[in-house]
Parts: sequence; structure tokens; C-alpha cells
Amino acid sequence: MVTDNHITAAEFTATKHELPEAGRWHELHEGRVVLMQPPDDQHGNTVLNLSRALAEWFQNRTEDSVGYACHEIGLKVSTGPDTVFCPAISFFNAGPPFGESDKTIADQVPRLVVDVASTNDRRNEMRSRTLGYMKLGVETIWIPDPYKKEIQVISKKAHTLALGDWQTLEGSNTLPRFRIKVADVFAQPTWWQV
Repeated sequence: MVTDNHITAAEFTATKHELPEAGRWHELHEGRVVLMQPPDDQHGNTVLNLSRALAEWFQNRTEDSVGYACHEIGLKVSTGPDTVFCPAISFFNAGPPFGESDKTIADQVPRLVVDVASTNDRRNEMRSRTLGYMKLGVETIWIPDPYKKEIQVISKKAHTLALGDWQTLEGSNTLPRFRIKVADVFAQPTWWQV
């Protein structure tokens, strides 16, 4: 923990960039600023591979507005005391294009959240994180686990799925026609190999 004082989400927003490493990996848990464990290369590979797949999906869409993704944007999931989680990727399809991109904490509710279960603190808190996103109104949550090489898919009005590396992650109604092999989500980029 960085501080023992309770603060609000607004105070967290105003001071986040003054924290060590400009606030990177910091969240607000029940009014207390928490430094999450910095993720490792497997976390980075997962985010990179999903980001590339999402970028291709965006490029292949023909609709006027399909939405956009933000990385590590804060989502205020509870108040009094305030809790702000910062998932790896949040997909928005409401409001003006890229309207949430420069914010510390989003005003809109994302339609999809990707929260990577890569560090012990994230893994241990994943249930409360998931419940917070659902309570906020997030439609779909993807939880890639780089160690198990599986992705949990949690959606409103559907059973939770656990997809193994031989299966395919599909966007369903949230990201129509989005598909990526689960194994590809966790693959080390070819440019990384020597």
C-alpha cells in the first residue's frame, strides 16, 4: 500500500500521476491506494496479442461506429469507500469515438473488460474484480490466465466458459465475428524469438 488514508475516486484521479512510476499499476481499493504487482512478459504477450487481434477486427468492420479499446483505464466499481480497478483492456461502444481514451477513470461503462490473471494479487482478487465489473454493468468479461493457458468468459445471461488453448475465443454479440485461437492469445511474438 502506498497510503493508509482513505481517498475518493476524484482524489485518486487528481493525484494518480504523482505516485511512483506516474501511477502505473496503482488502483484504489475501498478508498486506499494500492500498488499492484507489476505484470511479467506473459501478461504483456497476452495484452499485445489481444490488442493486435482487436485492431484487425476494428479495421475489418464496415459500420460507421464500432467502438474502441482503452488500455488500463480506471473503472469505478463501487462508492463509499470508492474502488477503482484498472483492467488491461476495456472496450467501449457508446459515446463519442475515443471519448474515454484520455481519462484516468472512465465515465462510460465498457461493454467488454479484459482482466489478465497474471500476478498473485490479481489472481487472488479476481472474484471481487469480476463481481465489481458485473455490478458496474459490464456485459462481458474475459479473464486470460497465462499460466493455465485458458480464458474464462463471463457474460450476463450465459454460463461461464473456461476455454483451453485448443479452443477459440469468440466475441459473440459483444464483438460480432471476432475470433482468435486461445493458443494465439498466449503465444510469444515471433519477433521476440531469436
